[in-house]
Amino acid sequence: MRRMYGPRFFDVVTVDAWYAQGPWLRAVQQLGWGVVCVLKQERLEIFQEARALRGREPSASWESGQRQIQAWAVNDLTFTEPALGPVRVVMTDERWQEVHPVAGERVHVPMESHWRWMVTRELDGYDEHAIWQIGHRRWGIENHVFNTLTQHYHLTHCHPHHPVAILAWLLILVLGFVFGVFAQIHGKLLALGHTTMREITEQLRRALEREEELEPLWSG
Repeated sequence: MRRMYGPRFFDVVTVDAWYAQGPWLRAVQQLGWGVVCVLKQERLEIFQEARALRGREPSASWESGQRQIQAWAVNDLTFTEPALGPVRVVMTDERWQEVHPVAGERVHVPMESHWRWMVTRELDGYDEHAIWQIGHRRWGIENHVFNTLTQHYHLTHCHPHHPVAILAWLLILVLGFVFGVFAQIHGKLLALGHTTMREITEQLRRALEREEELEPLWSG
C-alpha cells in the first residue's frame, strides 16, 4: 500500500495491544505513519510509569453522546525500543448508564471503561480528544466492515470449496462492499436523496445482463 499509494493514503495506524512491540512500531514509523496502540500489558514499565504519573498531570474532560470522558496524557516516556524516541500515553476513564430490563422494569445501570493508548511522536500535535477518537475508530472496522459483510453480504460460509472459486467469491463480495462504500462517500445523487442503494444495485444488475458490453473485459 505504501509503494502503490504513498504515505498520505492514510494518516495514522491504530492497533490493538498485541502490536505494542518495538520492532513493529519502528517499522511503521519508518514508513512515515504515526501509531496509536492500545496499552494493556501491566507488566510493561511504560504502563506502570504512566499510571504512577497520571495524578500529576491535568485532565481534560468532554461528553460524547451519553458518555462522560476524562482524559490524561503523560508525555516523554520511553518504550522498549529506544529508536522510537519519546512516546506519550493517553489514558481515559469513561462513564455512562445503560438501561437493563430487570424483573419487568427498566433499570439504569452505571457503566465504566478505562482505556490506555501509547502514541508515537508523529502525533505530538494531536490532543487527548483526538487520540481518543483515533483509538476508538478501531471499532469502526468491526462495526462497518466485518459486521456489514456478514449481515448484508453473506460473508458466512463459502459453498464452493475449490481454491479458485473461493477467491472469486471473496473478490466479488469485496468488490460489492467497496463499491457500496464508494457510493456512500462520493455518490452525490445518493447523498441528496435522489436515488437509493437498492436502485443503484438494480442498475448494476441490469448492466451485467448486457454481455456484449462486458465481453471485451474478459477477452484480455
